[in-house]
Amino acid sequence: MRGERLPRQKAKEKRHNRQLTVLISLCAALILVATVETVLFANPEGYRVWLELNPESTTAEYSAFILTRYLLDIFVPVALALYTYFSISRLGTPLTYRLIWGAIIAVTTGYKFLTYQTASAFWYLTLVLLVALFLVVINIHRFELVPMDR
Repeated sequence: MRGERLPRQKAKEKRHNRQLTVLISLCAALILVATVETVLFANPEGYRVWLELNPESTTAEYSAFILTRYLLDIFVPVALALYTYFSISRLGTPLTYRLIWGAIIAVTTGYKFLTYQTASAFWYLTLVLLVALFLVVINIHRFELVPMDR
């Protein structure tokens, strides 16, 4: 009896490895793209363009704008990755998880699309990664390595 429990326990532990790997990889890619984009914007040329558009602004306002934009860009991937990492072993990926996080990612994708920064390659890359993350979240139950016992 005890010998049968060990393989089941290992199978249960491995069940979510593939799901987590795919999801966290996409979240990490989104965070990396946002970080590189922020680093490229936080330079003297970006500040000069900011001053042309907002002549009465200060360096602190520019820094606050860049930091706020960065935090908004990484909030959803970080929250999704942390929530999934800590809850998937206990809760799995029920329908409510897929619907709620799918809706949050869809709204985030819409927000990012409405910024309409077609001159930036990061904008396109972020949209592609967000669409991929949306598809992974709504289909995450299909990524199971070991089928669940019923």
